[in-house]
Amino acid sequence: MKFKYDLEYVSEITGIEKDRIESLLEYFSGLPLMAKLEVFYISKLIEEEDECAFLQHHFDTQKIGEYGFSLFLLAILRLFNLENKDTSGFSNLSSYKLKQISSLKALRNTGDNSENKDITN
Repeated sequence: MKFKYDLEYVSEITGIEKDRIESLLEYFSGLPLMAKLEVFYISKLIEEEDECAFLQHHFDTQKIGEYGFSLFLLAILRLFNLENKDTSGFSNLSSYKLKQISSLKALRNTGDNSENKDITN
């Protein structure tokens, strides 16, 4: 195990300040299980889409852990921004994004939160 990672690199390629990382991870831990899985799906999409190959341009084979963590953080941030978007101006949101917001709110309302479940059975 390495346990020596470059958080400056993570901040550089994500644009996320180091002090904001903890709050994003807390947000992630409070998500319902299906929304947590969605974060991993989104991180894969970000890697595949990678507008202008920005992230790939900054890819460093010596920092593969940081790179994967960066994609994960960007996915959390995307979901956070989506959930916290002001939906009063519906005209600027696509029907797809409105459906995503609705789905996330429905997950939260079902109480499907992994922290409340006994996983030992």
